[in-house]
Amino acid sequence: MTAPTGSLVVDASFAGAWILPDERSAEAERLLEIVLRGSLSLSVPDLWIYEMLNLLLQAARRGRIPQQAVDQGFSLVQRVPVTAFDLSTPLSRTRVLKLAHRFSLSAYDASYLELADRLQAPLVTLDGTLKKAGRTLGLPDLPAF
Repeated sequence: MTAPTGSLVVDASFAGAWILPDERSAEAERLLEIVLRGSLSLSVPDLWIYEMLNLLLQAARRGRIPQQAVDQGFSLVQRVPVTAFDLSTPLSRTRVLKLAHRFSLSAYDASYLELADRLQAPLVTLDGTLKKAGRTLGLPDLPAF
């Protein structure tokens, strides 16, 4: 299986900048604009949506955002076109476990790494350990955006 043409794997740490005002970044905003225009596609493990919802819920519970921002963030997440991949096969689960162990990652983070490696797609993340793991695996570089 290969990534759709012009596809990236984006993790929740990066995508969180789209919905949390105190984490906004110009790079994240540019990527979101490109994706919403349909010029680039995103691939994610199926847990991505739950991580995004959890970011919103935790931010509201901690007083970082009001309930209205939760609803707006959820609306945006729903509009972002992603191709979600099911990682429930024995092979995917085994690879996630091995990658998590090899790079000292959570199983959640390793799921993004596994998908990017399987698709041979660039991995977009703010997590330094995850970035380093992607470089070690020789994942493709990010395109300029």
